[in-house]
Amino acid sequence: MNQLVLRDKAQEYVFRFLGGLLLLAVGLQLFIHPPRELIFWLMAAVFVVVAILFFTMLFGALINRLTSDAGVLTIRWNTKIFKKHIRIDQIAGITEDKRFIRIALKEGKTIRLPVRLMEPDKRRAVRKFLKEITGF
Repeated sequence: MNQLVLRDKAQEYVFRFLGGLLLLAVGLQLFIHPPRELIFWLMAAVFVVVAILFFTMLFGALINRLTSDAGVLTIRWNTKIFKKHIRIDQIAGITEDKRFIRIALKEGKTIRLPVRLMEPDKRRAVRKFLKEITGF
């Protein structure tokens, strides 16, 4: 099993900072609203849930991951909701430009992986991983 995990450190710091601010806001709610009011508990619960989402990077949804296992390429990209499972023998070719890495399938479909906002070394790592796995 081969795996490539790409994390954006700057994005992680921003999300963790926002999560810390939300936890600070929960503490400030003690001074703004008395705990006997319903609005206090609603805002505290929402802030804590959103802070947990920020600290966990939306439960790992913002982490890009490519995995190859037993002839199947699994793509978990931050712009896609679900994982894509592609058989490696169904890949017809892979192309790249400044904005996307395109995986062309033999059935005529194309899978686009947005890489415009990625750093060049991470973009090269994705391309190198795909070339090792597929040969394209």
